Amino acid sequence: MEQEWLTINYTLPREPSRVRVSVWRKLKKSGAVILGQSVWVLPANEKSEAFMQEISDEILQNGGDAYAMRMTPQDEDTSERIIAAFQQARNEEYEELLEQCGDLLHELEKESGREKFTFAELEENEDELQKLTAWYRKIAERDFHGASLRPSAEERLGQCRERLEAFSAEVYRRNDESQGRGESNP
Repeated sequence: MEQEWLTINYTLPREPSRVRVSVWRKLKKSGAVILGQSVWVLPANEKSEAFMQEISDEILQNGGDAYAMRMTPQDEDTSERIIAAFQQARNEEYEELLEQCGDLLHELEKESGREKFTFAELEENEDELQKLTAWYRKIAERDFHGASLRPSAEERLGQCRERLEAFSAEVYRRNDESQGRGESNP
């Protein structure tokens, strides 16, 4: 069975630009990919249909024109190219995530080397890991066709989690030692 797609082609007035930016952001956040001049595509499913209706309504309410349609590619090559566009878009997001995970791992190594095992540093890095984990979930949710970098992103996020656990254990170990020596609490 061939994959069905939902497409939307739209135009909006130049001003106010916030409406164009809002529509663009919502389309990107949904996981849609752009195939041409204002032609966006999502896999056909209930969630995508509801989203396309919502975005069409927003465009029309703001003085634009929207044409939402269901599409079935004429041949397998077209389907493969659409899927490749989705995979490329997600891989670009996973690449950014991998880079940020690398930054977190570097930060943990740097602070460990400086022996900066403080609760403040731990909290800062825990917050960063939470952000990265939430970002990964968002990307994975819109990864409709299993982008090739998804396993690498999962693995790197796991490395971040493990490294942060080791850092955390050292923070608590050192804090326990200082408490055992009778150092004052803040």
